[in-house]
Amino acid sequence: MGFENPRLAPLLASEITPTELFYRIDKNPIVPVIMASAWKLTVKGLVAKPLEMKYTELRNMSSIEEFATLECVSNKLDGDLISTAVWKGVRLKDILGKAQIMPQAKYIVFRCYDGYDVGIPIERGLSEGTILAYDMNGSSLTSEHGYPLRAIVPGLYGMMNPKWITEIELVDAIYEGYWQRKGWANNAKYNTHSFIVIPGNADVGKRFINVASASSAIAPPSASSTSSSSEVIPIAGMAFAGDRGIARVEVSTDGGTTWKDARLKDALSPYTWVLWTVNAPRTGNNHYKIIARATDKTGKVQTSEIADPFPNGATGYPIINV
Repeated sequence: MGFENPRLAPLLASEITPTELFYRIDKNPIVPVIMASAWKLTVKGLVAKPLEMKYTELRNMSSIEEFATLECVSNKLDGDLISTAVWKGVRLKDILGKAQIMPQAKYIVFRCYDGYDVGIPIERGLSEGTILAYDMNGSSLTSEHGYPLRAIVPGLYGMMNPKWITEIELVDAIYEGYWQRKGWANNAKYNTHSFIVIPGNADVGKRFINVASASSAIAPPSASSTSSSSEVIPIAGMAFAGDRGIARVEVSTDGGTTWKDARLKDALSPYTWVLWTVNAPRTGNNHYKIIARATDKTGKVQTSEIADPFPNGATGYPIINV
């Protein structure tokens, strides 16, 4: 309910990001190309039964599909480094169960074909939503997005979701990966944040499905748009807080003096962004200062404090004057 306005159609159509528009950030000037027939996954370290698995063996395991949003930790307040897809693969905990984790294991280290490496706490790796994905949006992963295998780790920024995985090692200490050795956060949890994309003259099909960071991003209205003084103006966008989910989005059209609760669309999964909308009646005032803020399901409210992405992800309330 609340999303019937035809002006919101582009937003609704962009809830899932087409693979060709899904953001891509990695360290490679040339995309790695791997032949599945020559690839294998090695599981070693603090496990009782080290494994080597071929691609066909992985695909023959019990699989799950899940919707998940990924965002780059380097995304700016008005950036486009966020996207949502449906992923298919095997739960990481099922593979680790085959290898039999030793009690002293604390971190799971991923090593990749391109030399990238990153580690996640073992608790993250054993969660229900953490998968090793081989399909994206109903087809095999493309080379750009990690074929033949990548990790999806809900709750942690994209740099903790490695692509082109060839090796998993269980270790007994905190592990700092490629970007962490350059100063980026090693416990990179998504910040609670929201984005406004309507009203706007941005290409919603590209901007919204690639927009996010740790706060609100607002697209300016079209200069040619006109409305009568009695018209109700739809304001809409998305909010994201990783695996914590979104409980509330509030919108202000007067620079934060007053706030109105937005309607929320049911999330595609516990791991995705949430679409929201609110109707703002047009007043005699010709100037609106629009702000949005989200609250996650733990009660954490999006912060107004402005911070650059490095090292923990951007935060703040971007503001638009309409």
